[in-house]
Amino acid sequence: MNNDLSGGLPSNLCSCWPSIQVLQLSDNQFNGVIPETLTQCKELLILALSYNRFQGSFPRDIDRLQKLQELYLGESNLTSTVPRTIGNMSSLQLLDVTSNYIGGEIPSEIGKLVNLKYLSLQSNLLIGKVPQEIFNVSSLQKLGLASNSLSGSFFPGREQTLPNLEKLSFNKNSFGGNIPQYISNFTNLILFSAGDNQLSGPIPMSLGNLKNLRFFEAGSNQLTGETHSSELSFLSALSNCQSLQFLALGSNPLCGSIPKFIKNFSSSLQILSAPNCQIRGRIPQEMGSLKRLTSLWLSDNDLDGNIPSSIRGLESLQRLYLDNNHLEGPIPDEICNLTSLGNLLLQQNSLSGSILNCIGNLSSLQEFTVSQNNLTSIVPVSLWSLQGLIFLDLSHNSFIGGLPLEIGKMRAMNSIDLSRNQLTGTIPSSIQGLESLASLNLSGNSFEGSIPPSIGDLKGLEFLDLSYNELSGAIPKSIEELRFLQNLNLSFNRLSGEIPDGGSFGNFSALSFIGNEALCGNAIFEVPTRKVNEKKSSRDKRQWLLYVMLPIASAILSVIVICLLRKHGNTIKRAPVSVGILLGINHPMITYRELCSATNNFSESNLLGAGSFSSVYKGTLANRTDVAVKVLNLHI
Repeated sequence: MNNDLSGGLPSNLCSCWPSIQVLQLSDNQFNGVIPETLTQCKELLILALSYNRFQGSFPRDIDRLQKLQELYLGESNLTSTVPRTIGNMSSLQLLDVTSNYIGGEIPSEIGKLVNLKYLSLQSNLLIGKVPQEIFNVSSLQKLGLASNSLSGSFFPGREQTLPNLEKLSFNKNSFGGNIPQYISNFTNLILFSAGDNQLSGPIPMSLGNLKNLRFFEAGSNQLTGETHSSELSFLSALSNCQSLQFLALGSNPLCGSIPKFIKNFSSSLQILSAPNCQIRGRIPQEMGSLKRLTSLWLSDNDLDGNIPSSIRGLESLQRLYLDNNHLEGPIPDEICNLTSLGNLLLQQNSLSGSILNCIGNLSSLQEFTVSQNNLTSIVPVSLWSLQGLIFLDLSHNSFIGGLPLEIGKMRAMNSIDLSRNQLTGTIPSSIQGLESLASLNLSGNSFEGSIPPSIGDLKGLEFLDLSYNELSGAIPKSIEELRFLQNLNLSFNRLSGEIPDGGSFGNFSALSFIGNEALCGNAIFEVPTRKVNEKKSSRDKRQWLLYVMLPIASAILSVIVICLLRKHGNTIKRAPVSVGILLGINHPMITYRELCSATNNFSESNLLGAGSFSSVYKGTLANRTDVAVKVLNLHI
């Protein structure tokens, strides 16, 4: 095992080794088909061929190995189906065919394997229902059926008992029905994984009887709380599981509030994940009792009220996700006590006040997002001292003040979004210290002064948006050094001079310089072309006169034609002709600024589709008219 042996298995292997009992060849590079003669090794107890590059089907006559106890065929590129003759292998205790291309239905004959302890068929192409005979194998300790295309109800209609079952995983299938109350009969259950199915009904209170339960995952189903209770009472029941460490319920319509009994989890629970569950009400003060909790994920719910001060009790917390709720009030000072915190996501709430001055205490912080709130005041200098910070998003608030020189010390930073605030001052040249930066968005503020040439030192920059500011002066030529830059928006500033054109803009997916009246450059930038000299040649003047006078003459001619038609129409009593129709001006003129506002500055959330020649965005004008805006790819 665990080598780089290759080639096919010899067909005479069993004639050479007639008494072999253990054959373990896993984790190599063997290929070809598994030879049929392998079933002549009558004394085999263990056969391990996992993690190779075989071809062909599951061995047809595998049941000839009557003494075989353990069969490992995981990740071996096997096809076809599990043969029904598998039921003849009465000595089999372990069957692992994980991650192959086995299709068809699970044979009911597996129910005859009375000594089977471990059955893993996950990550295959199995279809149909789970044969109820499997529930007759009382010796079963692990049953893995995840990541197939199985359907129907996983649990049989009649009450079952699998007293030795420790691990049960059937996630990522299409199972329906309820989780039955008799699941409490699986008294030794440690792991239960049923996510990404179509399970429905209330989560049973009987789960609280599973004293050994450590891992419970049932996200992305249609499970609910108890219909008669406004609280998620099943959480109270689960708190009796004193060994429970992982609880994941995301994307279920639980529709209830978090009970105060949540404090009973304090001795064990490490991860609580319940995003998008329609959880309502306040976060209870008792949540602070979960001393061992490392991850709290309550995003995309209907939580309201303040973030409780008791949060300081979550002394082991590393990830806190409370984004997209209705939380209000200030960010509590007690968050600064969570010195292990690495991810703090509070965006899309109604939080007010300022960022805590003590934010610098969170030396482990890597991601800090508070966008789309009502936060104000100056961004504290202590935030810029967090040298481990990788993602920072303060956008869509009302922050004031400027960027300090200390920003250059954040060498691990990958993404900064400070857009849609009231920030002022200049962009400091120390920004060159952000050597890992890939995305920088400072749009929608009041930054002034010039774009620092040091921005060219951000060699990994892919996205740069400085639009809607008061920036002036020339675009630094150093911007040509940003070879990975794909999105550049410098629109609606006061920039002047010639746009650098050293070939660095050839691979851009989005590029905009609109709204800078003093800019000039290549025509593809949608600005006036560069001026060779101040005095135009007579030929240029003639062309300029032609471009100006021709439309004026056309307009005068159109008016004359309309007048003649009206006069002629009056004499023969024809219906009047619309001036708008003749001139093709039925639709109002719309400025680029109006389109930016209508499409939220052409944000990805407004993108309807994109092709080789253009992208289409949805938008709503100031008069509430819905429009689709096509943006042509000028490089094509």
